[in-house]
Amino acid sequence: ENVSVAGVPSTCGSPGFEYEPPHNATVVDRLVDDGATLVGTTNMDEFAFYITGETCTHGRIENPAVDGCVPGGSSSGSGAAVAAGFADAALGTDTGGSVRIPASFCGVVGVKPTHQRVSRFGVVDLSQSLDHVGPLARDAETAARVLETIVGPDADDPSTRGTPEPEAYVNAVDEGVADLRIGVVDEAMATSGDAVSDRVSAAVDGLADAGATVEETSLPGYATMGPVVGAIAGLEFAAFVGTNGASLATGTGTTDALRDALEAANGRGEFGENVTNLLVTNGAVADVDGSPFVAAKGLQREFTRTVREALDDYDALVTPTTPMAAPEFGTVQGIDGLLRVVENTAPFNCTGTPAVSVPCGRVSGKPVGLQAVTGWNDEATGLAVAGSVERL
Repeated sequence: ENVSVAGVPSTCGSPGFEYEPPHNATVVDRLVDDGATLVGTTNMDEFAFYITGETCTHGRIENPAVDGCVPGGSSSGSGAAVAAGFADAALGTDTGGSVRIPASFCGVVGVKPTHQRVSRFGVVDLSQSLDHVGPLARDAETAARVLETIVGPDADDPSTRGTPEPEAYVNAVDEGVADLRIGVVDEAMATSGDAVSDRVSAAVDGLADAGATVEETSLPGYATMGPVVGAIAGLEFAAFVGTNGASLATGTGTTDALRDALEAANGRGEFGENVTNLLVTNGAVADVDGSPFVAAKGLQREFTRTVREALDDYDALVTPTTPMAAPEFGTVQGIDGLLRVVENTAPFNCTGTPAVSVPCGRVSGKPVGLQAVTGWNDEATGLAVAGSVERL
């Protein structure tokens, strides 16, 4: 719902927001121009700020793959729609894992492209410096087809200037992993549930059998990136809403229609509990001197250097997408629960590197996702790993 389709009303999952976009998002135009059929917009966690599909104004979202468990979020409806077979593919936005988490919990493929590789014009951002738009799909080839269509520079989104043109991502899916160097991230394997880590380890062994060189590696600062994403996203969203959508940095810009809708929403003050708390807390922080934001950005830069150095040694880094399989409804609570779910996805929103989640088996009947992280603008290698995992 936060990806604009002209004339289709949107609430962004919020009880206090109403918006009828006068135009399509760039990604929507590109899909339609390339022959895609749009079948609907999907429910989502309110303003993309949560990760279970339980904070949606249209009601909670079921997980078609696991009865009684959350589908993941915030792009909950997109993951569920694909898992249920209602659509071949769907779009989602990813600030701290919101494409990859529903992909993991629902047993589908999710791709977070390189930051700014896909236009966000016509997308209602949670965090301009962290948000990505990417596909969820039934398999890696379908995800690659969508990605080929939506990537590339867009005159309406100045943040995409200078980004590369689309590549032959579909071809990459069948390239295999022979001669690839893969680093398995120690911190992610150690803090994920044993059964989940075991499934990912088994898949990694399969990649080694297929010709990849596999080693363990460490990423110092990994555990701090969830809180860093929370700090950056919270402050950016509070500033965005507090100014009725004024875009004060390089971003997609904000149309008059969206600014009017945000102004009306601010006047009503009927946001849900999560978003209200987010705005109040971060609005107060933003009114001081901005030092928490500056500190978070410093940690982000340091970790980005760490990951870039690791990707000098490896073609891909592998982790479990989420440290657990889909939890039951009502069991993920508050910020602590959110940070636990995003601990393997949020670090790579900080770095802006592309990441693909692909199913790699099940634990107690629940899907498990493997995440492959690659260098900037190298989505092709991540899709090659995903395709190889699908063939195991």
